[in-house]
Amino acid sequence: MEFNRKNIKTVLLIILFAVVIYTLARNVTVILSLLVKLSHVLATVTAGFCIAFILNVPLNFFERKVFRFLDKAKHKFFRNIKRAVSLVLTMVVALGIVVGVVLVVLPKLGTTITGLAEALPGYVSSAIEWVEGFLERFNIASESIPKITVDWDALFGNLYDYVLGGSGNIINTATNVTTSLASGVISVIFSVVIGVYILAQKERVGRWAKGIVIAFLPEKASDRVLNVARLSNEVFANFITGQLIEAIILGILCYIGMLIFRFPYPEIIAVVIGTTSLVPMVGSFIGELIGAFLILLISPLKALFFVVFILCLQQVESSLIYPRVVGKSVGLPGVLVLISVIVGSNLAGVPGALLGVPVCAVLFIIIREAVRERTLKKAGADGGSGLMDNLADSIAGEKKAKK
Repeated sequence: MEFNRKNIKTVLLIILFAVVIYTLARNVTVILSLLVKLSHVLATVTAGFCIAFILNVPLNFFERKVFRFLDKAKHKFFRNIKRAVSLVLTMVVALGIVVGVVLVVLPKLGTTITGLAEALPGYVSSAIEWVEGFLERFNIASESIPKITVDWDALFGNLYDYVLGGSGNIINTATNVTTSLASGVISVIFSVVIGVYILAQKERVGRWAKGIVIAFLPEKASDRVLNVARLSNEVFANFITGQLIEAIILGILCYIGMLIFRFPYPEIIAVVIGTTSLVPMVGSFIGELIGAFLILLISPLKALFFVVFILCLQQVESSLIYPRVVGKSVGLPGVLVLISVIVGSNLAGVPGALLGVPVCAVLFIIIREAVRERTLKKAGADGGSGLMDNLADSIAGEKKAKK
């Protein structure tokens, strides 16, 4: 009788699973649209959780390293104030970094754009002269090539007339942009507020989430979910810490090197190199292309030297900085890092490229642990002999060595 009940439950679960899969397959577009709407609705809250997770890294540093001595304080007031002081210092550091980058980059960016606009006619004339000289070397008459002339006065005059003629559309566009910008600023402020509240009560939030998992899932399933959550927290925190440290080091080295070799736009390019290096493997190459393009408009020879300099800096970064700062924290083989960046960027763009490595690291650890457990079970079932026995012994020895 018990065997029949088990069979009936299994059959019913299979039927339910098939019905759910069939329903999802028939309504894929509707489900995707609902998920998109839900993501827009929860965007501010999701951003708040992301901000809290990132700021939790410096918060833990202040609590565990700087103000650890307050745990031994006799008065309860000093023990309780540790979280508030650490949170305030975390916000000050984060705000200081943002304001510092803005104050450094924006003035230089305005100067760069103005300089490029003033020098653009000269660049075009130089390019035309270079093409004509190149053609003369091969005895090709430059008259056979259509002359490229740009009447800059007429161009700016037409642009002025277009602005005046389309002032209504420009005003509407400017209004929409201003409204979107204001809405984005408000969303960022609310996200920061949510992140601060989460950080202030992170233990309570963790207990609440853990209680939900334990209450609504079976014991084995809840243990697995909590284990994956703990593992994800460790991997993501280590990855964020390593990437931020590596980006800061690379940006500083790039800035110092550009000052030594007197490359133009050192502040902007160093910030671009440091920011793009947050994307593993391919980010620094993107920053290199942007920097080389900016310098190319000033001096092609300096642009070539800049590419050589960045390639040398990337070699130092990949052989010394990245393995010590990020490699140990993630623990992924290089080929899996590259694959995770490519797949993540194809799925979700820049956020996917950023999150691809830690997600792949979590999956890699879970699969590795599952393989170890099944290998040890098979070794026990086979009586502990042969190849399976040797593999189980090596796994057991690896576990002891790590401990």
